[in-house]
Amino acid sequence: MNLLDQISKYIKTDADTEHFFRTETETKTFEKGEILSHQNTFNRNVYFMEVGLARMFYYEKGKDITTNFYSEGKAFGSVDTIFSNVSSVYNIETLEESTITFCDYQKLEELCAISLISANFSRLILGNLLMQMSKRMNSLQHMTAKEKYTQLLEENPNIILRAPLGMIASYLGISQETLSRIRSEI
Repeated sequence: MNLLDQISKYIKTDADTEHFFRTETETKTFEKGEILSHQNTFNRNVYFMEVGLARMFYYEKGKDITTNFYSEGKAFGSVDTIFSNVSSVYNIETLEESTITFCDYQKLEELCAISLISANFSRLILGNLLMQMSKRMNSLQHMTAKEKYTQLLEENPNIILRAPLGMIASYLGISQETLSRIRSEI
């Protein structure tokens, strides 16, 4: 899954966009367990998962709390740092060997300043991220544990095979015991 090919599905790319993705992005394979971004740092990279799985998490009272999973085709980054210029409260970790394309957000902003096509695509990505966040907030506030689990499986059908159950339970805001009970009922 090449990022430029993915972008071409949504917009007709121009020369500036193609040049940017060839010269300003880097694609790298990370080993399982690598930390892409550490909490309390200023990581302004924007990532695109080509192949693999990563998660975002933070520590609370000695436990790590998973806030999101990113599989193939997902864009992600430390949005608190990118948009507020404060150190991030989140870590980003690969959960399996992952090939990821990334670039500095400032460089992406510079591209958007000269390319209307890229600016429109950037808006599309941000809109999708806002919709994901809204959906996540809704699930945390209004769904039962079983409904949240069902939604997770609809969005990431093979997440159970790819992520440890403790991380999945943490993401859903439930205990591992509750997750095991829900899984046996489905």
